Amino acid sequence: MARCPGDTVSVRRPPFGEWPWIVAALALAVVAELGLRTAGLPRLARMFGTPLRTDDSTPAQPDHPSGAPVLDDRARRQVRSSRRVMRHWPFGDTCLRQALISGALLRRLGPELLVGVAKIDGQVRAHAWLEINGGILDPLGAAASYTPLLSPDALDVK
Repeated sequence: MARCPGDTVSVRRPPFGEWPWIVAALALAVVAELGLRTAGLPRLARMFGTPLRTDDSTPAQPDHPSGAPVLDDRARRQVRSSRRVMRHWPFGDTCLRQALISGALLRRLGPELLVGVAKIDGQVRAHAWLEINGGILDPLGAAASYTPLLSPDALDVK
């Protein structure tokens, strides 16, 4: 259906309280992009306040059936803001970038970054997600299908 010149299109705008987090997520996305190209992942993750888990001593044991962490309103706005920025990011909305930026915004909650691999349709694929207080924060909901890489040497790629 063609639109007439006088028609209005409603655009869903973020709530006013989300704008500071959107700006912060955008700044973190720029730093993450540069860091992914120049620093090793363990170092970048530490800089972002989201240390890379390198041992299996603290596997996720969610206290609730969904497996997702319980987040307050502020944390939900922060995650939503990082997703909003990454949806429009010109270098790709990868799970690693998403996890780094969300983790940096949520660093007060003590998130840990996990990177896993799986063989899917004959190809080895990687995925990144966060664990917070025993819950898994994974927008794709695919973390259970991946085996975490727990060697920091395997991830120290520059």
